[in-house]
Amino acid sequence: MKGEYCPHCGNATYHNRGSYRECSQCGYLGWPALQPIVGVGSGTGRTCPWCAQLTLHDVKVLDNGATLRRCSICNYTAIEPT
Repeated sequence: MKGEYCPHCGNATYHNRGSYRECSQCGYLGWPALQPIVGVGSGTGRTCPWCAQLTLHDVKVLDNGATLRRCSICNYTAIEPT
């Protein structure tokens, strides 16, 4: 399936994965500032270090084991190493 053009490799393989965008060709990850947080399930998340709410959710585990987390209130984003 054709996606948007990837800012890294230039191929039309940059897809919206809900809470982030990912290139299926080169693995480039990104998210616009107003990209919604979706598909994180119900319930509370971790405490966001920026807004102190229980709204920091895991949105993707990277190949190296690090976890991409985003806050559904203030849009704080973090990549936590393993």
